[in-house]
Amino acid sequence: ESAEGDVLITRAHAHRTPPRTPPEPVPDGPPVPDATLLSAAIRAIRAGDLASTTPRRHGDQARPATGELPRTSSAETLATMQAAVLTGEALWIGYVNAEGAASQRVIAPIRVEGGFVTAYDHTADEVRTYPLHRVTGVAELAED
Repeated sequence: ESAEGDVLITRAHAHRTPPRTPPEPVPDGPPVPDATLLSAAIRAIRAGDLASTTPRRHGDQARPATGELPRTSSAETLATMQAAVLTGEALWIGYVNAEGAASQRVIAPIRVEGGFVTAYDHTADEVRTYPLHRVTGVAELAED
């Protein structure tokens, strides 16, 4: 630089940085997707719309006629979510978003960890992560 702060390049073809090196090829090939998420996505795709049209149950009782999801304690919600991960079953949950709007979702939990559940959401048709403290209730879907 000059005393005035100007950049001085002595040659017209001079570079200020060294040329970039080409990337090295990956010897093992392309990355492999997480097998757990992949198998969960396949299960969810095969389930299709069945979960959204199946009558729901909570324990031995049918769901209330008003269509409201029964409320569950946080311990019961966590235990039901963990059991669904192991069995691969879909669940019906009540959920309150960050703005306080309540909704009902049909999900197939993939993993439960760190206060969050990662699940295939049949309602949104994609894999999403939900904070467990925003789940108001959970029920298993009725068997045919």
